[in-house]
Amino acid sequence: MLRPAKPDLHFLIILLTLVCLCICDISDWQTTSTVHEEIYTDEDLDFLIIGDWGMNGQDPTTHKFLQQSVAEAMEVCADEHDSKFIVNVGDNFYKGGKYDYQGVQTVDDEKWNTIWLDVYNGKKLSSINWYTVAGNHDWYNNVSAQIDYSLHKNSRFYLPALFYVRRTTFGPKNTTVAWIHIDTNIFFYDEALQKAKGMFDNFKIMGWDKDGAVEEKLKWIEDRLVENQDAKWIFVIGHHPLIGECAQRYKMKELIPILDRYRVTAYFAGHNHVLEFLAPTRRSRFAQFISGAGSRTSKACESGDWVSAEGAVGFLHVRISDKSGKMIFEFVDATDSDIEGGTQ
Repeated sequence: MLRPAKPDLHFLIILLTLVCLCICDISDWQTTSTVHEEIYTDEDLDFLIIGDWGMNGQDPTTHKFLQQSVAEAMEVCADEHDSKFIVNVGDNFYKGGKYDYQGVQTVDDEKWNTIWLDVYNGKKLSSINWYTVAGNHDWYNNVSAQIDYSLHKNSRFYLPALFYVRRTTFGPKNTTVAWIHIDTNIFFYDEALQKAKGMFDNFKIMGWDKDGAVEEKLKWIEDRLVENQDAKWIFVIGHHPLIGECAQRYKMKELIPILDRYRVTAYFAGHNHVLEFLAPTRRSRFAQFISGAGSRTSKACESGDWVSAEGAVGFLHVRISDKSGKMIFEFVDATDSDIEGGTQ
């Protein structure tokens, strides 16, 4: 008996993206000139940083259970410290099984519920914003669907463009924090890796395969840093890390002198499924944090000053004091509640 051929999922994803391009201006997805302003009256600014979390469900035999464990630990921490928001460093939706797919396909994808809303459903986590950047697994599918979801469906998942700026004011002294959110995929993957990883078609759609595309984005970052030199604290958020050999991929190391030149306090990233810290050095005068253990574990970047134990999953908790002018941080291991911290 003849049976209808199964549709090519990859073709359908690309077709869906192309249809959306007919309606939307891709420049609106890449960068935005709108600066998101936030004001908090508390003396301290408290927030969590999580990455590489997008598994699914609660099956204790898989990574899915680890995501749930981290979510529960985050809820306890955020509630206890009255955290104001979450900084999400990407890889938001993984392929969960043989018949699953990377990323999300549309704003109505069921993964929005099963991987995000139904997992981080505690009273605190379900009420605060997730300030997001895209990871490589988000690019393997329709990354623009995550932007559209943020703009038109649920703004708590905050991703108005692939590159954007926030400014936060808090405390009696009106301390200002500038946040430069960037998409590091363009700096991490050369053309050969794009093709090998299945990202090339999406890069072409965005025009990121063209000469000068990388330089244009580096210039955007530098311009935004120049504009925010009045901030007491300047943070840059990307998916891929800059520690040791992790900075040697394609154009990643070109970010270091730019961040160094413009008084960046810290760079927050994920990608490597660990919790890791590198204090400021002569090579890079900004602190570096990796919080990529939201649902799975892998090797660390070489040259870090501290790295979590093998098999640990968790997140980064940060508090900035308006009174003391210091940043206190702690890595929380959700598997045994172990904590490692410090001050900047």
